[in-house]
Amino acid sequence: MTDALLAVVVGTVDYGEADRIVRLLSAEEGRSAVMARQARSSRRRFQGALDFGTQVRVHRRKGRGGLPLLTGVDVVHAPTRARGDLDRIALLAYGCEVCAGLAPEYHEAPRLFRLLVTWLDVLESDEPIGAASRLALESKALTFAGLTPALLTCARCALPLDDPAAFDPEAGGGLHLHCGSGRDVRAELLREIEDLRRTPLAHTTARITDPGTHWLLSDFIRHQLGRDLRTRRLLEDLETAANGGGIG
Repeated sequence: MTDALLAVVVGTVDYGEADRIVRLLSAEEGRSAVMARQARSSRRRFQGALDFGTQVRVHRRKGRGGLPLLTGVDVVHAPTRARGDLDRIALLAYGCEVCAGLAPEYHEAPRLFRLLVTWLDVLESDEPIGAASRLALESKALTFAGLTPALLTCARCALPLDDPAAFDPEAGGGLHLHCGSGRDVRAELLREIEDLRRTPLAHTTARITDPGTHWLLSDFIRHQLGRDLRTRRLLEDLETAANGGGIG
């Protein structure tokens, strides 16, 4: 007996000599995976349908092991513009890692799934995608995962934030300096992030943000996940290159 699942491919892992584990994010099951037999030995079988960022309808059946077996896949939408530009490729991969990382495993995650689909749509637009859009993605993903950082009030005393302030992922976000310590940040910048959190992704592409906030929420996500974000390194290298540092 087979069933179908609408999902976004968020990653793959080679398995054995010819197989591939395909990691998915869906509204119904959050983070899940299927086993694609012979996916590496036959290029024609799936014809790029299992590339990360592709929205697919996967058909699967119960396997003998722990993972269901992929029996077929229909491409619903595949990125084109986002795969022709290195900056957008990096942002596509980062969005997949963030949304999937914060999603529960085998439990519904409709808001994170819709957020990732929206992010993929934004990356296909003609608008330049800057740090403001990435901050908006990060803040929304944290919100939809139930991990919204304190941005307007102190994470310790719950009073409105004012300067001098700090941001501490372990404490839950923004802090008055007399309530704790962390990375120095102006309260105004945290309010700007809060505004991005409430702004539709498509309306953030023209926004400019202070460089001091660029990795603030990424650090918060890293703390919540308890591991580094693998795709962040490429984004950092590209940002350095754009500022004249080159990629080394």
